[in-house]
Amino acid sequence: MNFDPKEAAAGIMRGYITDTASLEDMLYVKGKAAIVTGGTSGLGFCVAQRLCQGGAKVVISGSTEEKGVVALGLLRNAGYEVSFCKADLRREEDVEKLVAFTAETYGSVDILVTSGGAWSFAHVYDLPEEEFMKTVDINLTGAFRCAKHVTRYMIDHGVQGKIVLVSSNVAYLSQPVFGGYAHYAASKGGVIAMTQEIAKEVKRYGIMVNSVAPGGMMTPGNLTNGPVRTLPPEKQMEIGKELMVEKLDSVPTADSVAIVIYGFCTRMADGVTGECIVADSGMMRNIKSYQPAIEEYPPKES
Repeated sequence: MNFDPKEAAAGIMRGYITDTASLEDMLYVKGKAAIVTGGTSGLGFCVAQRLCQGGAKVVISGSTEEKGVVALGLLRNAGYEVSFCKADLRREEDVEKLVAFTAETYGSVDILVTSGGAWSFAHVYDLPEEEFMKTVDINLTGAFRCAKHVTRYMIDHGVQGKIVLVSSNVAYLSQPVFGGYAHYAASKGGVIAMTQEIAKEVKRYGIMVNSVAPGGMMTPGNLTNGPVRTLPPEKQMEIGKELMVEKLDSVPTADSVAIVIYGFCTRMADGVTGECIVADSGMMRNIKSYQPAIEEYPPKES
């Protein structure tokens, strides 16, 4: 039989038609069960809402029962199928319990988003070691614990799932203006590196792992987090004053990041793994809609 390249090409083209999933299947997450750590506030709450809108059943987790009750009430009042499981990401047994709770409640674990995180501000020469270790334990090791137990579940149950680990653009862009973020940058840079390695390990099981790196966002956490609380008052005032220097042209909404994370949770991202998308509205690339006036700091001595 002679090989006919035209017929072969036509066969490939026919396959594009017959083997292509519908846009509805690609864009929605109907019937999926998702875990969103840090889902009781800020970015995690917005991610949970988007996943619910897409048809998923969602378990939000956080370390505070009070926040969980408030977030759960808001999402359920909106008509979404959502549950709350208290979990401290620093405790492996809590993460194991979270995965088991999701599987028992909704029958599977198809999606993981690690939005849970902590941050504070202190210059490295003032930074207490325990604050460095706590930040890394929550942001990096906590993400590891979640990925460990979720991938184990997915592999054991044949789930070709989606995992999105939340990093930060601080892994690429040193900030604030005069620093104070070494511990946070270390934890979030580690998330990006870990994402690549985990993606490499689990691709053979059909599990896709990616990272999203936001910049500053308008969240409740940004209203309450500040200098390391164990610093002397004069040091807290010093770095607090420095934090007020930075001028932004705009502050992105948490939802502008949440919709990027949502996309990674859908079949639209079937061909992407091990990647990090910076979702900071152009901040890392110095792309601005206008240039804010920046006053000289520190002021020159007269």
